[in-house]
Amino acid sequence: MDFHRINAAGFTLLELISTLAIGSILVTAAVPAYQSFIERSRMAASVNLFMSHLYQARSEAIKRERYVTLCPSSNGSDCIADYTQWAKGYIVFIDSNKDKERDINERVLSYFEGEDDKLLIHSSSNYRKVVTYYPTGRAWNFNTTIRICSKLSDEYNRAVIIASTGRPRVSKVMADGNKVVCD
Repeated sequence: MDFHRINAAGFTLLELISTLAIGSILVTAAVPAYQSFIERSRMAASVNLFMSHLYQARSEAIKRERYVTLCPSSNGSDCIADYTQWAKGYIVFIDSNKDKERDINERVLSYFEGEDDKLLIHSSSNYRKVVTYYPTGRAWNFNTTIRICSKLSDEYNRAVIIASTGRPRVSKVMADGNKVVCD
C-alpha cells in the first residue's frame, strides 16, 4: 500500500482548545468592564437629559416672562405629589396661576417618559416637590438637590444641585459634601 501525504490546511485539536481558552478568559475579563461602561453611559445620558429640561424650563421662563414649572409626572399631563417619583417621568409646563400644579389650560412644553426600572430620581426635600422658575430665571424658594441614582451601584449616582439663582449644576457629592445616596 502506498500512502501519499495530503497537505491539509486546518487546526489541531490542541490549537483549537488553546484558542478557545484564551478567548473565554478575555471575554470573562471584558464583560464586567462593558457593564460598567453601559451603566456610566446610561447615567450620563439621564443626567444630561434632566439638565436639558432644567435649562429649557429656565430659558422658557425668561423668554416668555412667565412662571415655568418642572414636576414629576407619570402620564405627561399631571404632576405627581410624591417627590420620590421623578423616575416615572416629568413635565415642563407654563404655570399661569403660579400654583405649581398643572391645570388643564396650562401648556405642557415638554414631557419625559421615565425609565422607572433603571433609575431612581427624587428630590432631597419633601417640601420642594417641583422646580419652578420665575420670569427672571431665578428658581422658586431655596436651593434644592435632585438625586439621580443607579439601581446597580452608588458609584454612578449624581446630584443635580439647583441654586436659588436658577443655575443647575451636576456633582458626584451632595451640596453638604456627603455621598449621593438614594433610599
